[in-house]
Parts: sequence; C-alpha cells; structure tokens
Amino acid sequence: MNIISDKDRIWNYFIENICHKDFSTLTNLQKDAVLCFWYDAEMNSGGHSGYFDCYSDTDTEELACALKRIAGEDFADNFLNALKYGDDDDYEKSDDSFYSFTPSLTDRLIEFIIKHKNEIII
Repeated sequence: MNIISDKDRIWNYFIENICHKDFSTLTNLQKDAVLCFWYDAEMNSGGHSGYFDCYSDTDTEELACALKRIAGEDFADNFLNALKYGDDDDYEKSDDSFYSFTPSLTDRLIEFIIKHKNEIII
C-alpha cells in the first residue's frame, strides 16, 4: 500500500496545477513560487547557463526578489552574481554555490508552499 503524505499531495498539486497556469493569472505568492520552481528545475538540469538559455525573457529583478522571499539572500545574491559574472567562468562558481546551499532551493520552496498552502493552492 502506497500512502502519499499531505506534504507530497500539496507539492504534486502545485507542480501539476499551478506551475503550468498562465503567469498573468497567478497571485503574487503563486508567481514567486512558480518563478523559483522553474529556476530550481533548470538549475538541477542545466545550471545557470541552461536557465539563461531557456528563460531569457524572465524578469531577473522579479526572480531575485522571489528567491529572497522564499530562499533567502544567499540564493538571490548568487543568482545576481551569475547574471553579472557568470560568463567569466562559464557559471562554475555560481553553479557550485547554488548546489552547496543547505537546505536546497527545492526544500525551501516546498516549505514555503506548505506554509502558504491556503494562499497558493486556491
């Protein structure tokens, strides 16, 4: 018997039903969470260079603010450093920093969504 926890159910709902909505229809909390989700997903797939290739139209200021609110200054500062200096070393330093943060962005994002589930899962 496979029992899914409430936490997993909320996380799955967020991914399946909130992350794929038209961005203009989202609340501010949903936007923050979705921006961080896609950033995290691409970082875990292709690093900053992959993120910037796939999401070149992202409002970088908006993402930096979302990262700060959800994951803290370290994540936001690292993202901004990747923007400014990442080309210098092919994003090696900023990617390494991202992967070294604990808890991870995924864990912080899940915590944020659970904490704000009544405002995000609507």
